[in-house]
Amino acid sequence: MGVRQISNQQREWLSQELEFWRGEGFVDAAQTDRIRDCYETLGASGARQHSRARFALQGISALLVGLAALLVVGYNWDQLHWVLKLVLIFASVAGTHALAFYLRYVAGAQRVSEVVFFLGCLFYGAGIWLVAQVFHLDSHYPDGVWWWALGVMPLAIVLDTLLLHALFAGLLALWAGMEVTGFSHLSPWWAWNWWPNGAYSLPILAVPGLIWAYRRGSAAAVGLYVPILAWWVVLQAIGWDLEWQSIYLIGTMGAMFFIVAENHRRGSPMAIPYRLYGTLMVGGALIPPSFYDFHKELRRSSMHDSVAPTMAMLVLLLVVASVLLACSLLLRPLGECVGQPPLARLQEMFRRQRVPLALVLAMAAMAVLGFAPDGALPATIIANAAMIGFALWLMHLGLRDERGRLFAAGVLYFLAWTIFRYIDLFGEHGGMLGAALMFFLCGAGLWAVASFWGKRKEVRHA
Repeated sequence: MGVRQISNQQREWLSQELEFWRGEGFVDAAQTDRIRDCYETLGASGARQHSRARFALQGISALLVGLAALLVVGYNWDQLHWVLKLVLIFASVAGTHALAFYLRYVAGAQRVSEVVFFLGCLFYGAGIWLVAQVFHLDSHYPDGVWWWALGVMPLAIVLDTLLLHALFAGLLALWAGMEVTGFSHLSPWWAWNWWPNGAYSLPILAVPGLIWAYRRGSAAAVGLYVPILAWWVVLQAIGWDLEWQSIYLIGTMGAMFFIVAENHRRGSPMAIPYRLYGTLMVGGALIPPSFYDFHKELRRSSMHDSVAPTMAMLVLLLVVASVLLACSLLLRPLGECVGQPPLARLQEMFRRQRVPLALVLAMAAMAVLGFAPDGALPATIIANAAMIGFALWLMHLGLRDERGRLFAAGVLYFLAWTIFRYIDLFGEHGGMLGAALMFFLCGAGLWAVASFWGKRKEVRHA
């Protein structure tokens, strides 16, 4: 068995507990040493942290060296013959990659080779535009970033390096932003001119990186790709020119992130990125619809809008949510449900997914009510109920998985709801007494919820 990595805080706790166990006679000196030997020493831990810091600095230095080299070449670029230009471009790309392969597979300097590979990928991206400049090619310039990302992807996956994954994810985000914000009018299908350009290959390109992250068990790599998907969702609202419907699209996709998060084992660090960005998307999308005036204004501005695009988008999102729920049942990703009867697994799935599914349905209902003549009040009630339920559910997840930040997010979101409702309901007429009543009722509600969950955990542990 290899030596396990451990943080300084964990090592301090372990040392204190071992001394206590030894004093109580639970373990002797030999057993204490054997337990300590299972974990890395203080020097090894410091060296590992120092290595990570040095690797980060080397990556930044490679970026700066690459920029410096490009500036030097660019300074004399116009005076060079086109043949020499091509030689410099291909020699720099091939030379840096050859050096990186030598360092990795011959010299055994894996960390240094990752930095050189990163520098080679920068030269490869610059070479795309330089070759186009040599031959005076004028085309759709975001395609250059797309081909750059496509060239980085196999190296990121095969070489097993997080640095190239960061470059790959950043290029995907840059390409999608350039495509949608600048060229959303260019339909990817010539026969459907009404279909906007939404950078639809981004999720497909992100899938190999996510698969690599799960095979490596790297929550950091998952944290690179999940925000890219969230960014892509926000861009869809821009590309489709959804205007007021965009808030429901963002909220629905945030709820789907929670569906994916709940497909992980309880306490899995791989679910944290999905919950983080799902919380930001759902929490932010629920705040404006919780105001009655928001729906009244939307009703006035959307009286002449067509209902067809909204209905098509809602149907598509509901289909995606249904597919995710089906995967929860058929692919058995929950972990704890393996070996259970199908009916028990179905009940477990709906128990864990009921809040995300309710959020999806709430977003769909508010979007539909936006076209109804008397839909402002029901939509406002749905939004406020969703905010309260979402806050309580975040607290529940924090208690269930023993994650203090998640529980704190639920508490803060509930307090934010109380402030918004005071501004909305009592800001002009309630004054200090109205605020005192609102905060007292909310405090009593939180106390009741804390007491309920406390008794529930006592019953579970009894």
